[in-house]
Amino acid sequence: MDEAFAHLEGTETRHSKKELLPPDGGWGYLVCIGVGFTFMLGFGSSNAFGILFNDFFIEQDGASGLPLVIGVYNGALSISGFLSGIALKKYSFRQVGLLGAGLFILGDVLTIFVTRTYQLVFTFGVIRGAGFGVMIPVSFTAFNCYFTKKRTAMMSANQTMSSLASITFPILVTFLLDEYGFRWSLALIMAVDLHLLFAMLVMHPVEWHMIKSVDGPKPGDDGVVEIKATTPTRHESIQKSIIKIVYDNVELDLLRDPRFVSTLVGLGFAFVSDVTYLAMEPMLLFSYGYTKMQVATCVMVGAIADLIARFSLAIFTYFYTVDSRKIFFCGTCLTIFLRIALVCSSEIWYVFTITVISGLIRCSVQVLFPLVLVTAAPDRFPAALALHIIFSGFLMLIADPLIGLIFEATGTYLYCFLAMSVCCLICVVLWSIEYIVYRKKSS
Repeated sequence: MDEAFAHLEGTETRHSKKELLPPDGGWGYLVCIGVGFTFMLGFGSSNAFGILFNDFFIEQDGASGLPLVIGVYNGALSISGFLSGIALKKYSFRQVGLLGAGLFILGDVLTIFVTRTYQLVFTFGVIRGAGFGVMIPVSFTAFNCYFTKKRTAMMSANQTMSSLASITFPILVTFLLDEYGFRWSLALIMAVDLHLLFAMLVMHPVEWHMIKSVDGPKPGDDGVVEIKATTPTRHESIQKSIIKIVYDNVELDLLRDPRFVSTLVGLGFAFVSDVTYLAMEPMLLFSYGYTKMQVATCVMVGAIADLIARFSLAIFTYFYTVDSRKIFFCGTCLTIFLRIALVCSSEIWYVFTITVISGLIRCSVQVLFPLVLVTAAPDRFPAALALHIIFSGFLMLIADPLIGLIFEATGTYLYCFLAMSVCCLICVVLWSIEYIVYRKKSS
């Protein structure tokens, strides 16, 4: 079977449920390692962005360009991630994944030579962001194809690797900057990112590693999957325009549901606040006069608090049922005050305390958002996720540059962090109105 179509669902070729099963190990462990490396290198270096480019932005007369770069990066990531999901219907994991890895590394190479903010927007924001966005659906899809019974355990391992990268990268980047300087640090990071090529190369079609079932499937065994394949006609794929492809993969009728729209918009603005905070906190701390090591330690402490909160939440939800939307809502309410609190004092003990609390609260946004989204469209989660990706991407492209303009106009981070609080407030107000309206209707 042609590798390009080996993992696709279609109409003709079918493996018997009673004969073949995903390996749940074997080559799947290499896939798991590849996924782990993808998220380590993608999220880890992005988490240290403010530390890595602080001196660069100072040379460019301020940090107003940072939100622009971050907004473009996350916008490109979201849009390319959506398009990658569409591409996986026609091409193999490795074909799509290697394209993403190539873009990511190309962005690294070009970033080494940037001298202006607009160049960084293109190299890091557009090219690198698009590359990472392409690799994310590949990683998740390949992982889900290879694991069924061990899926939770293996995904937990991947999440741990990603969290460890978020903890260690700020310190590592600080060390590289002190030892090798800005340009050579970028070159060394690029060299490390070359491992993404190997991470994508191990994403074999699952059919190559299927195992035979001895006993056949058991009453409700969700460990069995059905693999289908089809080859689309060349004429059909050429005739489809990009707009039609996007339209065919976005179920816009979901937007007729006011409750879904409220959830979509609230999640989007909460994400803008979260992502912008991670990028701008180091710049704020540098403006307080902190050393690179103090800033890196503060970021690391926040990441450790986030990791502890994730483990605690996982253990708690294993024994007790929780309302994900209510936890997300409460976390967003607290975040409004935490963003403001961070700019109220430059005392190091105070800043570290606020950072730790923010790290503990942050998991309510990052971990629970899929569960919140699925409650808004329980039977149509893939379509809801696609709309979330598109909306969040375009929102970041608009909101983050506006936050940068606020800094340029005021010359202070105070109003930037107030803007992040306003983003969270939009989520809280929308969901509060929704709760009041639908509670009256139900009573």
